[in-house]
Amino acid sequence: MRQIFHALPWIPPKEPQIVLDIFNAYGVPLTFRSGQPLKGRGEKNKLFLITKGAAAYYIADQYKSHPSVLNLLIPGRSACDLSALTETKVNVTTRALGPCEVLAMHPHLISKAMLENPQMGLDMAKHVIIKQECSIEAMVANFTLEPQERLRRLLKVLLISYERKIDPVSWMRMPLDLTNEQYGAVVNLTRVSVSRIFSEWTSKCLIKKSGRNLVVKAELFNDMYDWVKGN
Repeated sequence: MRQIFHALPWIPPKEPQIVLDIFNAYGVPLTFRSGQPLKGRGEKNKLFLITKGAAAYYIADQYKSHPSVLNLLIPGRSACDLSALTETKVNVTTRALGPCEVLAMHPHLISKAMLENPQMGLDMAKHVIIKQECSIEAMVANFTLEPQERLRRLLKVLLISYERKIDPVSWMRMPLDLTNEQYGAVVNLTRVSVSRIFSEWTSKCLIKKSGRNLVVKAELFNDMYDWVKGN
């Protein structure tokens, strides 16, 4: 799955426990509808922690006919944190992929805690680097890998990120229900291309799909290169 760094592509790592504790202490619960923006491109800083559902960073690309996603944000991941830390505006839209629940808090609370706790500052610096490595891994995968390879790696990353065991025998239900268009937005494919690949895998009994519900067999992940694991 990984070609350069230790971080998995597309889905950033879970927030450090100290950050989760701050969100739990000061965060305000909010709910977003499917497709509703949490934060628009160029909008002033906001800070969220995904607690249920998922969101994504959508890239503003005027040259493509289909949307592009930079990162998937699942429970335990913060949204808009890097721009909040640097106090800058960025040209991405953070949007709910389905019904999404978050904790929202003032964007300066994390940086304030980092100033008061040098060890937290060091841990956050490492965490930010890993997040950037995740984004670079995603871009490298989308730029260098064939369409089927991108898509099967994304499915495995989803299982790992949700801490689901890769069962060598039983069917495994994907922990996040996405449309074919949403899958395509993550791995830089059109909805039609994703549908074609899924149809081929279905004919080989590697997956079964009903609407957004997708179950897969471990055979789909055979012979997948991952430099960290030495294969």
